[in-house]
Amino acid sequence: MRVLWHQACWLEKYLVMKNLILTAVVLVTFSFRVHAASQRLIGTWKSNREVTLQYLKTHTKLTSQQLDKLAPILGKMVVVFDSERITEKSGNWKFTTKYTIIEEIKNTVTIEAEDPGTKKLTKTKFTLDASGFWTPDEKIPGYQERFDKIAKE
Repeated sequence: MRVLWHQACWLEKYLVMKNLILTAVVLVTFSFRVHAASQRLIGTWKSNREVTLQYLKTHTKLTSQQLDKLAPILGKMVVVFDSERITEKSGNWKFTTKYTIIEEIKNTVTIEAEDPGTKKLTKTKFTLDASGFWTPDEKIPGYQERFDKIAKE
C-alpha cells in the first residue's frame, strides 16, 4: 500500500511538472511570435503622395475633383511604431497611443489601437512589402494609402 502511495505521489508531481513545462513553452512561443510580428512594423514610415494618388486613380471611383482635394493632405503623415506605441504626426498635429497586434497572416499585420478622432479602439490592417506598407480607410471603398519606411530622423 505504501508503494502505491509513493507511485501516486510521483505520478502527480510528474503530471504537474509536465503541465508547467508545457505552459512555459507555450508562453515563450507566443511571446516570441508577438515580438517577431511587431518587429515588422517597428520604424518610421511616411505617406507617399504620388504612389497613393496613382493607386487611387486606378482603384477607386474618386473623381478628379475629389482627388484634387485629397492630394494636398497626402504625403505629410508620418507614422512611428515602437514595440508598444504608435505615433502619428502631420504638421503640428501628433497622436500617440498603445497598440496590440491582433493578427499576422503572411504579409499583413492587423493592430488594435485607439482612433485619434473617436478615441475608440479600432482595428487597422497593414499590408507590408519590401519597402513599405499599404493601409486602407474603410470610409472610402477601395482606398489604400502608401507608406514607405524612412531612416529615423
